[in-house]
Amino acid sequence: MHPMKRIILILLGVLLLSLPCMAQLRLGAKGGISTSSLHFDSKMLSSERRIGWTAGLQLELRLPIVGLGIDGSLMFTHRNDVLQGDSRTYHRDYIEIPVHLRYTLSIIGLNKLVAPFAFTGPNFGLLCHESDNITWDNRASNLSWDAGFGVELLNHVQISASYSLGLTKAFKQVGIDRNNESITGRDRCWTLTAAYLF
Repeated sequence: MHPMKRIILILLGVLLLSLPCMAQLRLGAKGGISTSSLHFDSKMLSSERRIGWTAGLQLELRLPIVGLGIDGSLMFTHRNDVLQGDSRTYHRDYIEIPVHLRYTLSIIGLNKLVAPFAFTGPNFGLLCHESDNITWDNRASNLSWDAGFGVELLNHVQISASYSLGLTKAFKQVGIDRNNESITGRDRCWTLTAAYLF
């Protein structure tokens, strides 16, 4: 092997081995409010946007590449849904595990005070409770894609807004029309959160 290639391989190996040591790991609490609605595959049904809430823990890994990082959360999320023309409110509770790739913009001289960031990534949801009056069949799990932006203040407080687009069907309802065909729906959510990382 050429000496230069050998040196490059050794340097890459050292970099990969030292990556966990160079990365910065932070843990914190996170909570916020969300507005959710349901997107149906039929015009026969529609929903009204309702406010819910979310709370949990966030783990953030800052990579030794300027601005890049990964964050993951374990969240309890409460959603309220109201179908158009129906006065009943349906409750659904999820354990959500969002995993995001994020980029933080470093502003020279201000990065300890204020640092804007953007993030995107998948969000895995596991249904843990639903209303007794729900008339549809909820799926035990669903997958959505998050994208958002925010700002970090004083190197500890993070305020962010995100949009979550349901990729898989959240529920199925049978027997809405005369043909007894099923109608499925996906979640659409806006979320505003605040987190404190240690």
